[in-house]
Amino acid sequence: MGHLPTNPLQRRLRHAIHQSAQAYWAERCRSVGGTPGRRDIDPLDIPDLLPWVNLVDVYRREHGLAFRHRLIGTAIVEMWNRDSTGLWFHELYSQEKMARLRPPLEEAALTGRPRLVHDDLGDIGKPYWSLTSLVLPLAADHREVDMLMLVSQYE
Repeated sequence: MGHLPTNPLQRRLRHAIHQSAQAYWAERCRSVGGTPGRRDIDPLDIPDLLPWVNLVDVYRREHGLAFRHRLIGTAIVEMWNRDSTGLWFHELYSQEKMARLRPPLEEAALTGRPRLVHDDLGDIGKPYWSLTSLVLPLAADHREVDMLMLVSQYE
């Protein structure tokens, strides 16, 4: 019998790219003894993931967390027909979309545990496409999350 995932999130990962990203992140966690930071992620280790990666800076503000796109993979830019690098989520997305995105992003940032985000692309004229992003927390000090690595797949 094959290996069965013990992590509940792992059991929900339908896409091979998400499974690969989660396995790489978990190995990096073991390697650094905590939450890996951006410097612990070597792009040469994950070339197949790079087009699907969105690095998001996490800012801790008086009124809560704020998110800003730091780097967006080429496949994501192509799907969205835009490069949102450097843009703030609250300026880019509608309140309705933020209401769907914010809870899993905040939970990943505050708990340091991976999450899944599900959404559609109706706001960019592609309601027939759905998006699933695996949200992997990153922490420069290996404790407090300061970045999220989202690995996205579209169907």
